[in-house]
Amino acid sequence: MNLTSLYIRLQHYDRFQVDRIMSATSHNEGINNHETNLCTLLIALSPAIRLYVDKMAIDLRQGSCTLILPIQSYTVESSNKEAQLARFTFEIFEVDGMTLNRIAHPPLLHGYPYHLLFSQVKQVLGNEASNNNQFCSSLSTLEMAMLQGRLQQILAMMVQLDEQANQLQHEEKTKLVQQTVQYIEQHYDEDLTVEQLANMAGMVRWQYSQKFKILTGKKPTDYLTHVRINQAKKILSNSTEPLRKIARQIGFKDEYYFSRCFHKLTGNTPREYANIQLHTPERTVIDSFGRKIHVPIDATRIVTDGKFTLGELLVLGIPPIGAAISIMKDNVVYHNKLRNIHSIGHWVDPDKIAQLQPELLLLSYFHPEHDLQKLDAIAPTIILNSKFSLFERLRYIAKLFERSKAAEKWISTYENKVRLVRRQLADVYVAGETATVYLKLDTKYYVMCQTGLAASLYESLGFRPTPQVMQLIEQGQAWIEIQQHQINHYAGERNFILASPKELLTITYCPQIATLIELAPGKTHFIDFIWNHCDPITRERLLEVLPCIFKKKVIR
Repeated sequence: MNLTSLYIRLQHYDRFQVDRIMSATSHNEGINNHETNLCTLLIALSPAIRLYVDKMAIDLRQGSCTLILPIQSYTVESSNKEAQLARFTFEIFEVDGMTLNRIAHPPLLHGYPYHLLFSQVKQVLGNEASNNNQFCSSLSTLEMAMLQGRLQQILAMMVQLDEQANQLQHEEKTKLVQQTVQYIEQHYDEDLTVEQLANMAGMVRWQYSQKFKILTGKKPTDYLTHVRINQAKKILSNSTEPLRKIARQIGFKDEYYFSRCFHKLTGNTPREYANIQLHTPERTVIDSFGRKIHVPIDATRIVTDGKFTLGELLVLGIPPIGAAISIMKDNVVYHNKLRNIHSIGHWVDPDKIAQLQPELLLLSYFHPEHDLQKLDAIAPTIILNSKFSLFERLRYIAKLFERSKAAEKWISTYENKVRLVRRQLADVYVAGETATVYLKLDTKYYVMCQTGLAASLYESLGFRPTPQVMQLIEQGQAWIEIQQHQINHYAGERNFILASPKELLTITYCPQIATLIELAPGKTHFIDFIWNHCDPITRERLLEVLPCIFKKKVIR
């Protein structure tokens, strides 16, 4: 189904200012509350607006468009007293000859923000985006017709955004080239050739080079040189080794050729660059404790605890020199990326950290038992806000290291993939179903509230927590331990059970789990607990295996 086969009938249009928390009915004067078949399209005309759809928070930016179904309730809030929203309410009919058949909603994802360019939205809305409009019941027939046309244009732009996401499945060659880009970044010290990389991608050299330049903006050889020089800059900032040794470390056979390449890309010889780094300037940032932290610009020797930071750093192309990976190596989907990262213990061991001579410590949380002053004495220590969502966390870390463009690119790609997956699974589950995520570790059971797999289900896939889990989320709980007899108390319409590979072999024989299966027949899924992380790498790869999860296969 597409918009060309539908008839959209506008019922109401208005604009309102969001200067405090407002319920969905705060601006419904003149709308018949019995018209329960009306859909609502909200358009953010200002940034920094938070929308709650059935109590689930959605952050909107200027130009965000969100479809609300008749059965959904919503509220909006903003710290900006001048923030404004435009609202269309309308009916949708499918055209069948001379008959109009009312349908539930257009072929768009509801409760999910479509981030359109505000310049395009403003162009379509015209004066309606900048002038205060009266409630549309007072508008003339001509004005109503013009508004209906604008509504259809906005909906068409949203459909186009979905179609762009669907094209992801036709970009296999681009994905193969991207894999070679990652290979270069991980194996830059090896003797790589364009022919070797082209063979890895299954292409002839000219075709591979063409697609590589489209993807990266550089030829394969130029990109390899840039990667090597960037690695050389990191080494030169912390080492006085001979240039001959540094050149070989990064894949150059000839130190003189290395020096020429370095000078060409940086404007300095390697030794000039090393001398400049001895007087590295600093900038000041504020962490979640409100502390002013003086951070070295271009810091490369970073140590992190890893809980909510390691995957974020890696996806931004910032590999730390140390992390708390002692229990992570076999329990994350990106274990292959940890091979060059030193372990600093279960959380953070100051003695092990000091040995790495870091320039910066980045921690996702802090426990009172730990000695913050001791860590600050080793290197500037930044502590993140533990309540940050994935996108908030990624943007904060990216800003620290001037990688905001990379963060926004990842977020945009991820949102497109989410739309594609939700399309693929449209016949398998209904957005709005309640879902609960359980974690079984030996004899203990936990309910995940707003972290791990639960974060993906609630924030991206359109599932809702049960009232019992929602209450825990509102209390700020990330997860809680429960007793076996409490399992049914939190059960949703669909339930996800996380456990170790060994436990997954016998978990269905557990009486409590068997009862849970009876409560939601056909809607209980068993998953390797390796997927119970909410870092960007796990979240993105999870989208690839979701179809298998819903087909009842154990995902490892």
